Amino acid sequence: MNKKTSFFDAVLLAGDRRQDDPLLQRFNVPAKALIKVGDTPMIIRVIDGLIRSGLIKRIFICGQDQEVFVRLRPIDELMKKGRLFWIQGEKGPSLSAYKALKASGGERPVILTTCDHALLAPKHVGFFCDRALDTGADLAIGVARLEKVKERFPQARRTSYKFKDGSYCSCNLFAFMNEKAFKAAEFWKNIEARRKNPLKIIWGFGWIWALWYLLGQLTLQKALERASHVIGCRPGAVIMDFPETAIDVDSYKDWLFVEKLLTNSKNYLLKT
Repeated sequence: MNKKTSFFDAVLLAGDRRQDDPLLQRFNVPAKALIKVGDTPMIIRVIDGLIRSGLIKRIFICGQDQEVFVRLRPIDELMKKGRLFWIQGEKGPSLSAYKALKASGGERPVILTTCDHALLAPKHVGFFCDRALDTGADLAIGVARLEKVKERFPQARRTSYKFKDGSYCSCNLFAFMNEKAFKAAEFWKNIEARRKNPLKIIWGFGWIWALWYLLGQLTLQKALERASHVIGCRPGAVIMDFPETAIDVDSYKDWLFVEKLLTNSKNYLLKT
C-alpha cells in the first residue's frame, strides 16, 4: 500500500439495531441508516460526503439486509458503477469492520466511519485524509477538542476522554493506512462493549495506565504510545478543526439536534 497516494477506500458501517430499539420504532424503519435527516436518509448523506470529497475510490457498505439498502437509488447506481460494494455484516461492528477491511484488499488506505455521521461533508473528509497522511501512523484517529464542541454546540452532550493536555471527543473517523492497522479491528473486538465508557476503554490498556488517566497524568500522545504496544500498530491522532464532526445520531435527542442544525440556517450552515 502506498501511503503517499491521495486516494482512499472507505468502509461504512450500517449494521441494523435490534428491531425493538426505540429509535427504529419511532421512525418505523428497518435500519438506523435509513432514518432521514434533512429529508435524506443518513446513509445517503454520508455516502455523498465521501464521494464528493473526490478522494474515495470505493465504498464498502457493511450491513445486514442488502435488499433494504439497494432500494435507495444512489446506492443501486453506485453498485452498478462498481464504486460501492456490499459486505454482509457479522455479529457486532468490530467483526464487520474487520471483514470489510479485509475485503478492501489493502490496495490503498481505508477510511472507516458510520452511517449515523449525518453531518459529514466533503470538506471534513478532505481534511481528515490530508491529516491522516501527515501523521505517518498506521492508524489515524479523528478527534475533536471538547472545548471547541461545547463552544460551538453548548447544548450537545458528547462522550469525551479527559487527558492532561485536554479533553477530546471521538469523531467516528478512522483511517487504516496499511494492513498492519487491521490489527486494531481485532483489538476492538475485546473492548467493543465498553465503547461508550471512556474509563473502561482506558482500563483495557492496563491498570497502571487507567490509574494515570484517573489522576489526570496521561496525555493524549502518551495514551497513543501505550496503545501502540497493545493493539500492534502505531496510532496517531487527527485533531479535526470542525466541531460538527463529533456529532452523530445515536438517540432521538441527537436526531432532533442534528435536524435543527440542518434546517435552521440562522444557527448552523453546513458548507460543502
